[in-house]
Amino acid sequence: MRNLISKSMILSLVLLLFFCTATLAEGNTTSATTATTAADYLGRAVSIARTPERIVSLSPSITEILFALGLGDQVVGVTKYCDYPPTVKKLKDSGKIEVVGGYVDPDIEMILTLHPDLVLASGTHSSGAVSLLDREAIPNFVVDSNNLSGIILSIEKIGKITGKEAEASALIQQMQLRIKAVSDKVSSLPKKRVLYIVWHDPVRTAGTGTFEDEIIEVAGGANIFHDLSGYAQVDPEAISVRNPEVIIACTGMGDGEDKPLLWAETDRSLNQTDARKNGRIYQAEGDLITRAGPRIVDGLEMFAKFIHPEAF
Repeated sequence: MRNLISKSMILSLVLLLFFCTATLAEGNTTSATTATTAADYLGRAVSIARTPERIVSLSPSITEILFALGLGDQVVGVTKYCDYPPTVKKLKDSGKIEVVGGYVDPDIEMILTLHPDLVLASGTHSSGAVSLLDREAIPNFVVDSNNLSGIILSIEKIGKITGKEAEASALIQQMQLRIKAVSDKVSSLPKKRVLYIVWHDPVRTAGTGTFEDEIIEVAGGANIFHDLSGYAQVDPEAISVRNPEVIIACTGMGDGEDKPLLWAETDRSLNQTDARKNGRIYQAEGDLITRAGPRIVDGLEMFAKFIHPEAF
């Protein structure tokens, strides 16, 4: 009788253990396949069934975010303009990352051959590439921004949709601390009148609604063309009348290289500006302040040192 009871108890324990193991396995499977859902820039609730392993980026700024979050090994395609961090070029040259066309004209057929489980796009692609990707049932997520808070939100959303929430949170915290450090250094200093030159022929500057306008403000300056919107054309005489104390010229845009800087340093229309008289004309690397990625803080620190060198 005792043997019968013992065997019965053992059998019960074995069955209980089997049931618990099966339940745990089922729970783990359910957890692993639970979709991650986030709202993208277009307001769409995008769901990704599992952590993406093959990611295509359609924007240089998105590529920078992905690598900053430690997702470089998952990136299989980028645009021909994606060149940072430097390892991106090496990976493209070696064929480990494919080039999927340009920023405004990505090659959808090339993207399809890569079998991505996530394509990250910008608002520029909303009426073209995104529609084609939807038609092919390729998961895609759109991020975009035109200010510092928008960039931080994009990093947060990319972190969530790719399973890198902790890394995104750490990166955001680091960026916010650096932004605050700049703000603290210049907040008590008098605002300097600043002109930012995007291009020289014709002269174009950055008005409200641009990264540069906000960065000038946070860096302790006053954009002399804040009353304009977007990237506006201006007359050199208007620049002279508004008399900038600091001129920052963009470089590295297309084939222009340092032409905006040379114009700012030599054109006679700026002879009477305080910036020219006092030698306060500087050159800024365009990628640091035009790409909506982590390096925007590098651009902010650069501007702050141009505008208020005494604080650094």
